[in-house]
Amino acid sequence: MLSAETERVLASLGEVLDAPYTVYGRAKTGDMAFAPFTDAAGNSHPNSFNLYQSTYETDPDTSARRAAWASFCAGLAPYQHTMGGTFATEVAKNIVLAKARGHASAERYLLHEHQVPFELYTNVLDVIQAELAPYMQRYARLRQRVLRLDKLLYCDIKAPLDPGYEPPMTFDATAALLEEALAPLGAEYVALVRSAFQRRWIDRASNAGKASGAFCATPYGVHSFILMTWADSMRDAFTLAHELGHAGHFMLAGQHQRRANTDPAMPFVEAPSIMNEVLLARHILARSTDPRMRRWVLTQVLGTYHHNFVTHLLEAELQRQVYRLAEGGQPVTAALLNERKRAILQGFWGDTVEIDDGAAMTWMRQPHYYLGLYPYTYSVGLVAATALAEKSDREGDAVLAQWLDVLRAGGTQPPLELMRRVGIDLSSVQPIRDAVAYVGRMVNELEASF
Repeated sequence: MLSAETERVLASLGEVLDAPYTVYGRAKTGDMAFAPFTDAAGNSHPNSFNLYQSTYETDPDTSARRAAWASFCAGLAPYQHTMGGTFATEVAKNIVLAKARGHASAERYLLHEHQVPFELYTNVLDVIQAELAPYMQRYARLRQRVLRLDKLLYCDIKAPLDPGYEPPMTFDATAALLEEALAPLGAEYVALVRSAFQRRWIDRASNAGKASGAFCATPYGVHSFILMTWADSMRDAFTLAHELGHAGHFMLAGQHQRRANTDPAMPFVEAPSIMNEVLLARHILARSTDPRMRRWVLTQVLGTYHHNFVTHLLEAELQRQVYRLAEGGQPVTAALLNERKRAILQGFWGDTVEIDDGAAMTWMRQPHYYLGLYPYTYSVGLVAATALAEKSDREGDAVLAQWLDVLRAGGTQPPLELMRRVGIDLSSVQPIRDAVAYVGRMVNELEASF
């Protein structure tokens, strides 16, 4: 803490200090426009942030997927220098605040409120990038071979492996499915999930100007509000399970803790949400005897690991590099961000994926860069959820009763202490390596299925 007068001044500048995030959000939802594109059959399709990320990115039609990507990248490009300036302002702000508050670096300043050892942050970034890359490169080669693509573009890495198989998943069917999948968490938790559907806490329509992605907000003493865009895919069911994990966590904590103790430190925030995705996958795989369905669900689960262990983790790597370059005197520009992002993606994917100019601009797609060191916490959550799921497989659902007690604890303990209450030690690299090995086993099974 600084002097009372200085803290008052900083508090009064809250709107100014939040300006990079505000400008980014308004440009993304209010200003960016994407031209319609035409598929190989001559059909014209509208494009937007939401349509691209919820529909076209996983379109089984290669011509439509690649045309949508070209339209999407063309829409991003005119804003890259503005967004680069916004990113640079966020970085400069945090470097100044870190120095003012006496921290050794911006990274250590931003990690201070996370209440975890610096080594956890570096272990997650270093171990997952080094040990996961070979599995994901094999997965990329499998996708190129199965889909018979001349080359695998960045826009192809989420293309469905079995384009002719798409089990229907309506919003109403998801309500029943999630009640069944989350039943091991107990009647109180299931009642909360049921209320989210029955009392319409979920905004799911696709509207102009609506934010892309999915979010959950839980005002203390009320209930959760969830925002997402529904596209009738099983991936939507996993996304909603994730957001309901946030809802269940913060509502339970809110019922048992004072307002000041409700929120845990950021590295724990994603564990309850990703745990729900793991439970959903486990439920579907346990009840299905159709090999094709099992293969399809495995690709959905790998999508969760891809999202958290690749997309968000490589965002975190970009943050790490940019903050260190900026502290060394390097100006942060769109050119630097494009160059660093391209190099990070090429380092991870090797020669299996063609990293084009659009891939280099993917730093423009996510708001996480304006939320401190948020991106790496998704990987922490996935490591914790994987360890917890495997522990419950070995020891039974009684482990999940302990998990509910951890959720009710809110922010009364640091993240590592919360996880120790269910017998998981995140100060060790072993849970990280175990989670990566779990991904490897899924890739093995997928390869064998083809």
